[in-house]
Amino acid sequence: MVNYARHFGLLALLSFTLAIGRSRTGLGLGADFALYGALHAASLVLSLRASAGCAPGRRLLFVAMAAMLAGSNGRLGLFGLHAASGAGGSFGLFLVVALCAALGALAYGVLIRMVLKLTFVDPPSLAAISCGCAAAALASVAVSRALHGAGVLWLVIPWWFGFSGLLRYAERRRVA
Repeated sequence: MVNYARHFGLLALLSFTLAIGRSRTGLGLGADFALYGALHAASLVLSLRASAGCAPGRRLLFVAMAAMLAGSNGRLGLFGLHAASGAGGSFGLFLVVALCAALGALAYGVLIRMVLKLTFVDPPSLAAISCGCAAAALASVAVSRALHGAGVLWLVIPWWFGFSGLLRYAERRRVA
């Protein structure tokens, strides 16, 4: 249902462009995450095969809802970081990042299933994708801390590829 060669190619192009341009909305973390969510969602809907049977209106709705979801998740993470800042240093950071990455992946997967009607995104796949996104985000935070503040793209881009790689695995597992 998804042309993964196209999808990963678009993600690589977006990643390169964002890294070079250091794209930020200037409106805050929530707006930045909304932009990144819309970009991932757009790359996904542009990679759907015709056999997916997803109407253009559903595709646009999905991109808009994904942007709102990602923006809300970014804001939630920011509030979580403020709340956890007094709770023992880096443990709070890692906990908030892992939870936000996992919950964001879970909600995004449900959105894919409900709006795009991709039925291979079932509960076991959602659990695996959520855990994989949490692991990718944790690894990303560890690396970015070693690089002394590499920015949020170091969090977003591994999440994109982690989610999409596990989505591909879920589709292949379902078809096999």
